[in-house]
Amino acid sequence: MAPQDLQDLQDPRDLQGFQGFLEFQEQLLWAHLALQVLLALKDLLASKGLLPAVVHLQGQGSAIQVKNGGVLNDWSRITMNPKVFKLHPRSGELEVLVDGTYFIYSQVEVYYINFTDFASYEVVVDEKPFLQCTRSIETGKTNYNTCYTAGVCLLKARQKIAVKMVHADISINMSKHTTFFGAIRLGEAPAS
Repeated sequence: MAPQDLQDLQDPRDLQGFQGFLEFQEQLLWAHLALQVLLALKDLLASKGLLPAVVHLQGQGSAIQVKNGGVLNDWSRITMNPKVFKLHPRSGELEVLVDGTYFIYSQVEVYYINFTDFASYEVVVDEKPFLQCTRSIETGKTNYNTCYTAGVCLLKARQKIAVKMVHADISINMSKHTTFFGAIRLGEAPAS
């Protein structure tokens, strides 16, 4: 039973409606209990140095104009294991501190301006293209689009990952829900 359904309870003697209300309250209680357990586990794992090797960065909520070859650097840290990753805020680069196999992902929302009909960005490792995402726009449709890309890469400590726009004069929506970037360390690099 959803909260808006509570107003449909007209008669307190309506046992079916009251039963639904009780079930809804029980679901809330279990959800709250599960959240408390997860928070306690997070603290326990952190105290033992067992945080997952994850970083997730999101845009900070404003539209920005990016010039040709511009690296996005307007990131907000949502989660980051500081033993595995280091964010360089001025350059927008994410430095890997531990060798391993990494899953890297990114999504960018692009506004099309200057009558261009496509936009493209790359995820670069040490300034060399690793992934590329190109998206076009249909004539007569909205003037924005998202583009998502992801891949697995072997990385060495001190290598840097960044999101770099390919074309000039692109406007990016740095909203946290539409533009994001991250990595997950999957494990050790395979033996040679």
